[in-house]
Amino acid sequence: MDTHDHAARPPATQEQADLLFDELSSVLRHRPDGPDQASQALRAADRAFEALHIWMRAGNPLPQPWNRSS
Repeated sequence: MDTHDHAARPPATQEQADLLFDELSSVLRHRPDGPDQASQALRAADRAFEALHIWMRAGNPLPQPWNRSS
């Protein structure tokens, strides 16, 4: 019987959207202590936003917090 490591599988589509959103939210909540950390935080936020932007422009689902129920 062949067993596979489930952690090695890519996350489901909705799960990936939520992970990208969570990453962006996390870096935006970070409060830098000084100018160097502020620059690093801005770069991290830019990277996280770009990843989410690319994801959405590819036609993938929105993160759960952005989905509205009918």
